Amino acid sequence: MPNAVPTAREPASIRYKNPGAMWGGKHADKWGAVNDIVLKDGQANHIAVFSDVVHGAAAQFALWKAGYCDMTLAAAIKKWSGHNSSVAYMAFLGEHVGVTAQTRITPALLASPKGLALMKAQAQWEAGKPYPMTDAEWRQAQAMVFPVA
Repeated sequence: MPNAVPTAREPASIRYKNPGAMWGGKHADKWGAVNDIVLKDGQANHIAVFSDVVHGAAAQFALWKAGYCDMTLAAAIKKWSGHNSSVAYMAFLGEHVGVTAQTRITPALLASPKGLALMKAQAQWEAGKPYPMTDAEWRQAQAMVFPVA
């Protein structure tokens, strides 16, 4: 189902090909964002719009690399989520990835299989269900940010 056409009932992260549900702006634009939408969620949250999920996922990896390294996972999730459900979010990641609140975010972690699992789990949390991307698409996105030597 990775190439299914999303409907208006799909979560915004799926509709806008943005696995991490990241906001628009300079960073998203660097990775190919084509728009920035204000969500009608009562909190005026934004979401970047990507033309394909691979670039959306690459932007997610790159934003974590640029803005979340040298933080504990707990601090990173608080920052990413704007403190929205960060305890539940952290518990979900721990259960699905095998990380703890004290796990330190590093480029090496993000470039590893565990980093790929972390981004996939984050996308699942943001969508409320498994994100419709293939493993090959996730690996392609990771390699765009962390090229294999």
